[in-house]
Amino acid sequence: MSARPPALLLLGGFAVAWNQRYLRAATDRGLTVLVVDAPGAHVADLLRHWRDGEHADSYPAEVALLPATEPTAIVDRATDWAGRYDLRGVCTLREEYVGPAAEVADLLGLPSPGRRAALVCRNKFLQRRYLARWSPASTLVPPGDRDRAAAGWRAYPAVVKPVGRLASSGVRLVTDAVELRECLAGYPPEETLLFEERATGQEFSVESLSRAGRLRYAEVTRKRTTEEESAWFVETGHTTPPPELDPAARRELLATHRAVLDRLDFGTGMAHAEYRLGPGGRPVLIEIAARPPGDSILALHWLATGAAPEDAIVGLAVGADGSLPAPRRVARQVYLPHRPGVLAGLTVDPALGVEPIGFDPSLLRAQVTDRGADDGPAAVRCVVALKPPGTPLGPLRESADRAAMFVVDAATADELDAVERRCRAAVTVRVLP
Repeated sequence: MSARPPALLLLGGFAVAWNQRYLRAATDRGLTVLVVDAPGAHVADLLRHWRDGEHADSYPAEVALLPATEPTAIVDRATDWAGRYDLRGVCTLREEYVGPAAEVADLLGLPSPGRRAALVCRNKFLQRRYLARWSPASTLVPPGDRDRAAAGWRAYPAVVKPVGRLASSGVRLVTDAVELRECLAGYPPEETLLFEERATGQEFSVESLSRAGRLRYAEVTRKRTTEEESAWFVETGHTTPPPELDPAARRELLATHRAVLDRLDFGTGMAHAEYRLGPGGRPVLIEIAARPPGDSILALHWLATGAAPEDAIVGLAVGADGSLPAPRRVARQVYLPHRPGVLAGLTVDPALGVEPIGFDPSLLRAQVTDRGADDGPAAVRCVVALKPPGTPLGPLRESADRAAMFVVDAATADELDAVERRCRAAVTVRVLP
């Protein structure tokens, strides 16, 4: 009888199917890939494209289309696979699957962030209670209790935040009691909310890799958001690492992040936490996730360090060590502004030397594919349309409203700023009335 093949369970894998580095990291380690993802036409298209296209050699051995809202079914499928495969690790790439991944890892004795970390990171209210030392003051507002909570709230400006949504959806700033009452009408009556004191200061995130509770890598990313011109909090840019960050503030951010991970009893895996650097340099926790970050943040860490975070993440998931070197370049992702209307497409000046990547829901290749020498010239790594032509565009109220982006990197901050200006001048988001 043949031995069971070693395998990695990847949850939510097709949400980031354009990034083949996870699958390449698994196959390079001799691992068979098993995937759980949500059912739907989008995933079916990805499966067909994957099976028949250039990445057929890394096509998963088995795929189960199970929603994250059915954790018992996911655990049952993983248990079945564990009987037929030597299941070495579990890796989740989407927020919804953090809980089921932790349950599977705990059941099978595999490395993971841990059940406490998964539980708290998936619940914004629990984050505020477990991590109160680093959090703004807040109050939970259950369905049916909004009028009483609004009447008793006194700390303005305030942030209204749905407990269960993703990607800044529904997160809104209000400046007084009138705005608070008006904005509450925009939430479904059954939705649980948080009212929070507004945390001020520049926003940063910290991305970290841990193994058995020991921090193996941590780096800071600076954020740009729409908060200056809007009541909504939508991220419009990331820079890794932030060149202008004071060394003392950096140390404080990283020390706070380490303390937060300790409080969560964070075991093995990647964490992505967002902070505001408030008055006096005190970091205030906005939220933390027990999974890799979204957008192109992992690509920024790769461009900055020269090592692929996906390989480290897969390594940690299967019990190996995983780290990244210190950054030697600086990288940036920029989301381009647009006016309301109908998206007609992207126009890129040929002098930029980059062809735009059109929107394709079955796109499987990585968007960022090149990295130069550490001291090489500034470069434009990609220009990408995030929606197909004909899509109606409105104001930015959540991440899904963004229409186009580009990624650049350079050896110095001045060169990075210069290449960003070149990109902004060369790329046009064409919008019809």
